[in-house]
Amino acid sequence: MSTTDLKNTFLAFRDQCIWLRTCFNTFTALYESGDATDQVLTRTAPLFFHDLNLILVDYCLLQICKLTDPPRSVGRDNLTVKHINELLKAQNKLTPAISAASDGLAQYRNLINDSRNRLISHADKRAVLTGLPIGAHSKDEVDAFFANLYKYIDAVGEAAGVGPLDFRTTAGTGDVIDLLRQLRGLTSSCTGRADARL
Repeated sequence: MSTTDLKNTFLAFRDQCIWLRTCFNTFTALYESGDATDQVLTRTAPLFFHDLNLILVDYCLLQICKLTDPPRSVGRDNLTVKHINELLKAQNKLTPAISAASDGLAQYRNLINDSRNRLISHADKRAVLTGLPIGAHSKDEVDAFFANLYKYIDAVGEAAGVGPLDFRTTAGTGDVIDLLRQLRGLTSSCTGRADARL
């Protein structure tokens, strides 16, 4: 594979990582930003935001598993860490830093893979009927996954001749922050009207 092919493959992979971070940022803004946000969501549309929480969790876990899947399946290359590492190794560009970050990503995959296989991608009868948690892990382990992802992307970006990219923040006009701002305004004006009637 040529350097150009490695670069193009990496850029496509990085776009997938940016999308994962965008989805995770939406999740954290809605569900991990404090009591005031929880109250706004509960007052606005509790069932909708409950369902969206479940959807975002499943989707983020699925995306993480896709990024850390084997390098190929059913004879087709997958856009994954392992595939990119094979390309890097073929060009003698697989560094210890890239390997260490890859190992960190694989550790997190090991925590969530049963959940993906038994509840998200498939409905394992026993898992569904028992309702026991599968793949439980801590916020620190999530933070470690993203820290390894940034290290991986930056190190591979350097090796591929693209350079690093900070994509921890993915805000833009019309994003979840704007939605929450609007919801806060609506709920506070409704509360003000209700108080005025009392």
